Amino acid sequence: MDIRNSYKYIFSIIFFITSQIYSQNDFNTISVTDTILINLKNEYKIKAISIIPFSEKLIISGRNLNNNDFNFDYRLGKFTLSDSLEYSIFDTIFISYEMRLMNFRNEYKNRSLVYQYDELNSDTVRIVKSLSKPLTSESIFGEGIQKSGTILRGFTVGTNKDFTVNSGLRLQLSGRLSDDIEIVAALTDENTPIQPEGNTETLDELDKVFIELKHKNAIGTFGDYDLTKRIGEFGNINRKLQGIKTEFNIDNYSGAVAIAGSRGKFNTNEFTGQDGNQGPYRLYGVNNERNIIIIAGSEKIYLDGVELKRGENNDYTIEYANSEIIFTPNRIITSASRINVDFEYTDRQFNRNYIGADLSSSFFNNKLKITLGFFKEGDDKNSPIDISISDNERKILELAGDDRNKAIIDGAKIAEPDSLGNIKGFYEKIDSTINGIMYSIYKYNPGGINSLYNVTFSFVGAGKGDYSQISLGNYRFAGPGEGSYMPIKYLPVAQSNQQANIIIEAEPFKDVNLKLEFAGSIFDKNTFSNINDGDNFGNARNIFLNIKPREIYLGGISLGKAGLSYKDRFIQNKFSALDRINEAEFKRYYNLSDNINADEQLREINLSIVPTENLKINSQYGFLKKGNSFNSDRFFTNVDFRKDESINVYYNFDIVKSENSLIKSNWLRQNGKADYNFGFIKPGFEFLHEDKKENLLSSDSLINTSLYYFEYSPLFEISGGSGVTFTAKYSVRDESFPLAGVLNSESRSTLQSYQINYSGIKEFTTNLNVTFRNKKYEEIFKELGRIDNETVLIRSQSRISLFNRFLEGESFYEASTQKAARLEKVFIRVEQGTGNYIYLGDINNNGIAEEFEFEPAVYDGDFIVTTIPTDELFPVIDLKANVHFNLDFSKIFSGNGLLNALLNPVSTETFLRVEENSKEPDLNKIYLLQFSNFLNDSTTITGFNSIQQDLNLFKNKREFSLRFRFNQRQSLNQYSAGTEKGFARERSLRLKFKMVKEINNQTDLVNEIDNLYANSSSNRARLLTRNEISTDFSYRPENNIEIGFKIKSGRSQDDYPSSPTIITNNSLTLSITYSIANRGRLRAEIERNELLTNTNENFIPFEILRGNLIGKNYFWRLNFDYRISGNLQTTITYNGRLQGKGKTVHTMRAEARAYF
Repeated sequence: MDIRNSYKYIFSIIFFITSQIYSQNDFNTISVTDTILINLKNEYKIKAISIIPFSEKLIISGRNLNNNDFNFDYRLGKFTLSDSLEYSIFDTIFISYEMRLMNFRNEYKNRSLVYQYDELNSDTVRIVKSLSKPLTSESIFGEGIQKSGTILRGFTVGTNKDFTVNSGLRLQLSGRLSDDIEIVAALTDENTPIQPEGNTETLDELDKVFIELKHKNAIGTFGDYDLTKRIGEFGNINRKLQGIKTEFNIDNYSGAVAIAGSRGKFNTNEFTGQDGNQGPYRLYGVNNERNIIIIAGSEKIYLDGVELKRGENNDYTIEYANSEIIFTPNRIITSASRINVDFEYTDRQFNRNYIGADLSSSFFNNKLKITLGFFKEGDDKNSPIDISISDNERKILELAGDDRNKAIIDGAKIAEPDSLGNIKGFYEKIDSTINGIMYSIYKYNPGGINSLYNVTFSFVGAGKGDYSQISLGNYRFAGPGEGSYMPIKYLPVAQSNQQANIIIEAEPFKDVNLKLEFAGSIFDKNTFSNINDGDNFGNARNIFLNIKPREIYLGGISLGKAGLSYKDRFIQNKFSALDRINEAEFKRYYNLSDNINADEQLREINLSIVPTENLKINSQYGFLKKGNSFNSDRFFTNVDFRKDESINVYYNFDIVKSENSLIKSNWLRQNGKADYNFGFIKPGFEFLHEDKKENLLSSDSLINTSLYYFEYSPLFEISGGSGVTFTAKYSVRDESFPLAGVLNSESRSTLQSYQINYSGIKEFTTNLNVTFRNKKYEEIFKELGRIDNETVLIRSQSRISLFNRFLEGESFYEASTQKAARLEKVFIRVEQGTGNYIYLGDINNNGIAEEFEFEPAVYDGDFIVTTIPTDELFPVIDLKANVHFNLDFSKIFSGNGLLNALLNPVSTETFLRVEENSKEPDLNKIYLLQFSNFLNDSTTITGFNSIQQDLNLFKNKREFSLRFRFNQRQSLNQYSAGTEKGFARERSLRLKFKMVKEINNQTDLVNEIDNLYANSSSNRARLLTRNEISTDFSYRPENNIEIGFKIKSGRSQDDYPSSPTIITNNSLTLSITYSIANRGRLRAEIERNELLTNTNENFIPFEILRGNLIGKNYFWRLNFDYRISGNLQTTITYNGRLQGKGKTVHTMRAEARAYF
């Protein structure tokens, strides 16, 4: 459902209704009777101004007057009585007439003469008072409404650009429309396809548009909204929707109705972490789709069953466009980490619709409650988005039924002939025999003589395909079962799922609750096909009895409180819920695997005992059965003891015994923690233990899924009153896994974690988190390919302000072990003039748009460049560090001595920044900042470092100031097409001074080096040296007039070609600015820029020309800004250019912007 387009339908309906009303009767008429007393002037005026002529009837003393007895002026609405008419001065005139209903006043005026007391002259005077009110936001929206936002209207037209209307609305409203109704709204007509950054705890969703009206009994929402429902055990749904939602609550009845378009599909990914890898971890669609986009804010991430918080300062960050998660140093990830991710995603195949309703009612003083729920979500098969389905493909879908592997077609097709009849594909077909089996292998060879095929590859899962992706569009045969892709194309399958449930809750006795629930679902895996539809329906039911904790007495002595609950749940294997039903760790609780598709029976009984306020004991027995092939018994006990915030002890004991048709399992799990608070010192101890023994029913030998580990961790925490907190933890973990059916010691992991925070004084704050983990394998497992692993996680932030702000600075440092991929540059077409690259054409005639065929552009670019990660991941250490500090000597040298005079005008500013993503195996070399190992061609994936040092004299002084700058940057990036290594250095001097009161000058001297080393096919390689001088004069003959005159001259030399390229440039710029006090500004500017070269043979990089052409370049610009009122701004911009021997290009843009 397109919310923005639905505004048009609403306005159309309103227009239709009103037009029908007025077409039936242009002006409604009514009868009116006025009562007027006789007066001596004999002049009478009726109240109405729209009397219908000759409709009047006058009565005096009960006698009807005829037309000769009075004179009526219809224009003025006045009448007089005839002199011959007999009447008394005490009579009353009754006049009846017909009038038209017209919304006009009797008089209109902007000003009026009023009397006002003049205190100066002690007299009453007549003054002119304005009656018209200015147009304000209050007059539009009403009083008491808080509002903010803008409305934009404008146009753009130019030589290279068609006439384009620009419009924009962004408005936020909140407040009360009346005593009972409140409004909250965020409106926009802009379509912003920008995903918010997934590195903050809260998201700024720029494209969220909604109107919400609130009443004490109802809430109505129209637009974008988040739907969160938990109706019983099975009616759980969390969605980001776009449509209409209504909620009501009247007496004992409550409910909601939602009709909307669903922004994505729900899915869950479950996986274990990897030692030494904080990320990225990639998310996949329901059918292992790789190219998906995560709906921003829809994710819920669980680590070992605990829900995490998003944000760089919290637990994780997420890249929504690439569907990748990176965990921060606050959460160490190991091979034992259990990660569950619930999320919504879009694959841009079909529009999705959602309908949901629920109703709840309570009876007998809330002793009985009945709830009904219905939800339906599905793809609209007749509304594809970025796909098209041919008639042949639709027939394949109709015959595929519920089997997705039947809804495929061959990914290889012979390329279409070009205009000359030549067939030019990207792949050639090679027949080969592997292990006695004939394979048709497709080899990527664009432009080859035998390259006749274009091939589409689909991701089928790691280790399930025959091909690996090298870069975008480039796939290589890896061997049968050695890759992740196959030369097939999965056809898009539309699905639909609907669910209904009923819940009956009763409280038959005090503190006793009984809940009965029944649910049914209809899941159609392929709405194109009627085949296999007989198994679409499934059902589930749940019985839950809860006895709240109550006091237990024995012989008048309290034994504490005890509570009991019982759960009996059945889920048919055909039942399909819309969202997660179970806890994130449910499968682990019962040792349940994913490959069992059978009816599920769950029974759980839970006993909670509270002997004292400080002690809580919770015990549970659970039984799970899946068909006739799997059953599991679970015994769980939790003990929690807390006393006066000084003693904290908890212990969990969990044992699971399970069996299926082949395997028998016994799994013991324990964990506990204890700490004691000695004032500001708190020591503690915690441990984890698991012993899982699994064997075949026919053998006593352990199978590979068995394991054993024991981890213990002493803790120590200091919380001082001086703003210092210190936490230290040391843990040892021993793991064992089976070899030849017997458990063998596999590895020992040691972990050290330290955290220091200080905020004792406002001048200095710092926090430091450090975690080191080393995992060393036994020799027998090293022979099987296991490699010792080291994990490093460091994060530090500090701020400082000392000596009356003489020294101010901040620092940041973060290092973590991750996995990274080489990046690939991808060029995306955009509207002309909004990009920064242009396509030069297929220079090498291979049919592929390659990087060297794109050239940077300033004005008419129609491509932008982005990077995407390739599939191959490398273990790396990722480091980010920066330091920024200022020294202001005027804060401490402010006296009259010689030293004060010399140092007072001095100030400095320093920036240091380092980023390194490296495969260096010796991690110490990176996180200890041994810079000789940074930006290494063989180990660095991406790297960047820079230093900028400014030395200022008389900073911000208009009369005279100097700035010396040194700026050096180095970078290295390994792209899929090759390595790029850059070096840039700037040394500059800036002089500002006031020549006379009206004339100012700024002069810059710049020496610059800009080198880039790239592969031979790139057009960006350069060895550039530039020297430039510019001086800019500013003359103010009046306060509101400024005349500018700028001269620039320079010389650039590129030593990359065998014969260096030398460019000399000179430019002249004239400008004039006229300011309208508190209203606006008009600026006109003309620029002449001439470039001369010593050769026409060499390719000249964009970085030398900077958007200019060799020869003379002319530019002229006109800008006019004017503020019509306090919240209405207009802008007119005109740009023209003539470059070299090209044609003149004109561009004009005008807009008006209103602020609220």
